Amino acid sequence: MLRPSAIVALLVTMFCFVPVAACAATGGALGAAPGRVTEGTLLIRGAENAVTPAPLLATDVDLHVTGPIARAIVRQRFVNPTDAWVEGVYVFPLPEDAAVDRLRLHVGDRVLEGVIRERTVAKATYEQAKREGRRTGLVEQERANIFTTSLANIAPGAAIAVEIEYQQTLRWDDGRYRLRFPMVVGPRYIPGVPTATPPDATGWAPNTDVVPDASRITPPVLHPDRGPINPVSLRVTLAAGASLARLDSTYHAIHTTREGDGTYLIELAATTVPADRDFELVWEPAPGTMPNATVFTEGRADGIYALLVVTPPAPAALAARTPREVVFVIDNSGSMAGASIQQAKAALQMALARLGASDTFNVIRFNHAMDALFAAPRPATQEHVALATRWVDRLQATGGTEMRPALTRALEGGEGDGRLRQVVFLTDGAVGNEEELFAIIRRSLADRRLFTIGIGSAPNSHFMREAARHGRGTFTYIGATSEVQDKMTALFRKLESPALTDVRLELPGVIDADVLPDPVPDLYVGEPVVVAFRAGTLPPHAVLRGRLGTTTWEHELIFQRAVENAGLATHWARAKIGALLDARRGGAEEEAVRGAVLDVALTHHLVSPYTSLVAVDVTPVRPDGANLDSHAMPTNLPHGWDHTAVFGLGQGATDARMRLLVGGIALLAAATLALALSPMRVRIRRGDA
Repeated sequence: MLRPSAIVALLVTMFCFVPVAACAATGGALGAAPGRVTEGTLLIRGAENAVTPAPLLATDVDLHVTGPIARAIVRQRFVNPTDAWVEGVYVFPLPEDAAVDRLRLHVGDRVLEGVIRERTVAKATYEQAKREGRRTGLVEQERANIFTTSLANIAPGAAIAVEIEYQQTLRWDDGRYRLRFPMVVGPRYIPGVPTATPPDATGWAPNTDVVPDASRITPPVLHPDRGPINPVSLRVTLAAGASLARLDSTYHAIHTTREGDGTYLIELAATTVPADRDFELVWEPAPGTMPNATVFTEGRADGIYALLVVTPPAPAALAARTPREVVFVIDNSGSMAGASIQQAKAALQMALARLGASDTFNVIRFNHAMDALFAAPRPATQEHVALATRWVDRLQATGGTEMRPALTRALEGGEGDGRLRQVVFLTDGAVGNEEELFAIIRRSLADRRLFTIGIGSAPNSHFMREAARHGRGTFTYIGATSEVQDKMTALFRKLESPALTDVRLELPGVIDADVLPDPVPDLYVGEPVVVAFRAGTLPPHAVLRGRLGTTTWEHELIFQRAVENAGLATHWARAKIGALLDARRGGAEEEAVRGAVLDVALTHHLVSPYTSLVAVDVTPVRPDGANLDSHAMPTNLPHGWDHTAVFGLGQGATDARMRLLVGGIALLAAATLALALSPMRVRIRRGDA
C-alpha cells in the first residue's frame, strides 16, 4: 500500500505530465524582456535532471510575387550555444497550398542540396547520416500546413542555415489578392485514447487512436511570460501586373517602396517580429486594370500546363430572396479565450442581425461539451434573434475543442422544404483530428453548404479551407475585431447570392487533358474560377460554362504563353496530389493513392505525405564517442491566446489533463479509503473486531 507521501508525490507527477520538451519550454528565455523578440537562452531539462541551453532559431522570409504566383524562400538559422553536439527538431507552418520543392543546407560557405525521396527512405538516410556523425537535414510534411525540419550534428558553438523553397497560387476574392504567411503552429486539441508513442517523440501530446501522429504536430510551447522567441524578418517583392488602388498589411506594420519598374518592395517596419501570428498582405488593383480572364500556358517535355483565372460577372439582384435555414456554430473552447472569442461573438451577432423574416435559424456552441439554443431551428423573429444575441453575449471561452458532436448536430435535420440550408462555423480550427471531421462533412452534408470563419491570429487554415471545400461553401479569415464589419459584409453577399454551379471547362479537340480541380467547386460572388490542366496539345481556345442561379453562364478563353519558369507545372502537380489525397478520403485504396502521389511528387520534386527532402554532407564531423543531444525547438503561443485557458487543467488543447484529473481524484480517493481501512484490518487480524 502506498504511503500518503508517496500518493502525493504520484499525484504531483501525474499533474505535471507535460513531456520534457514542453517543460523545457516553460523554462523561459533568460534575459528576455516581455514584448521584445529575443534569441535569449532557452533551458532544456535533460537526462539526470541536467539543465542545458537549447539551440536558437531565427527565420528569414523572402516572397516574390508575379501576378497570381508567389515564390518563397524560408531560411531557418539554427545556432548551437552549448559545448555539446546537438540535433534540432522544429515543427513549423506553411500555407496549406504550399508546394515545397527545394531544400539547401548552408554550412559556412558550403551549400548542400537536398533531394526528394520516398518518406521512409529519406528518414532512413537522415538517421544513418546522423549516426555516422555527418551533417544532415530533413524536411517532412505532417499536414498540408504543418512541416518538420530536423537538423543533426550541429557542432558546439556553430550555426547552420536550412533554406526551404515553396510556391503557391494566391487567393483572389472580392476584388483583392491576399498573400498569407503563417508563422506559428497553434496548440491542437487531441481527442482519443493514448496509444504507443515513439520514445524520441518531441510533441507535448501522446499519439491517440484518433490522432495517431499527435506527437508530431504538438511542438512545445513557451509560456508568454518568458518573452517572445523565434524572430522573423520578412520581405515581399510584388510585381502585381497592374496599378494598385490599395496595398495593406493586415496584422503587421510595414514599410513600402515603389521601384521605377512598378514593382513594390514591402518590408516589416520592425526589423524582426516574433513568430506568433500570420502575416497577411492585401492588394487591390485599380478599377479597370485587371482583366476578367487570365489564361497562361507553359510548355514542358511532359506536356503543356495551363492556369486559368476567370472572374464571373456579379449575379443580378434577386426579385425575391430564397428563405434560408442557417445554423450558426461558435467555438468557445480555451484556445478561443481573449481576443478570439470577442471577434467570434461580434461576427455572430452581426450575422444574427442580418437574418430575414422568412429565415429560420439555430445557434450551437461547443467546447468539451455542446449546447444548442433551440431544439430545432426557429423562425428569425425579433424575439428569437434578441434571445440568441443575449445567449451569445454570455459565452465564455474555456475547456477543450471537441468539435465532432457540434459538427454532427449542425448537419442534422430535415430536407426538401425548399429552404437554402447553410451552416456557418466560427472557430480557430485548433484540432488535430481533421480527417475524422472531413469524413463527417462528406457523409452528412446532404443539401447543406458549410461556410467556415477562421478566427484569431493563427487559425488552422488547412482545416478551414478543406472543411469549406467539402461543404461546398467558402471560408473567411477574421484576425482582428476591426475586420469583422468588412469580412462579414463580404460573407453576407455570398450567403445571400446564388452560387455559380455546374462549372466545367471544355477543350475542343483535346481528349487527354487532366483538369484540376475536377469537378470545379461551386463559387460565390467575388470568387474566381481557378482551373489548371495538363495536356499533350492545346486547342485554339477553351470554353468555361456554368449556371448562375437560374441562368446559364459561359466564357470563351484565348490562351497566351506564360513567362519562362512560371511554375504552372508545380501548381498543377500540387493540385494533383491534393486530388489524389481527397480520393483516399473518399474510399480509394491506400496503396493505389500512395503510388500515384509518389509518381507525381518524385517527378515534380515535391514534399508530400509520402515524400520528403533530405540533404546529407559527405564527411563525418562529430567525433567518435561524442554524444548527440536532441532538442525540440519551442514555439510561441499564438498572439492573443491565453496560456492558462489552453494548457490549464482540463482545458484547451487536449483532454488528457481532464483524464489525469479524474484518474488522480480516483487514485486519491482509493488511497484515502485504503488508509482509513488500514487500522480496521489490523484490528481484525488481532481479533479486536
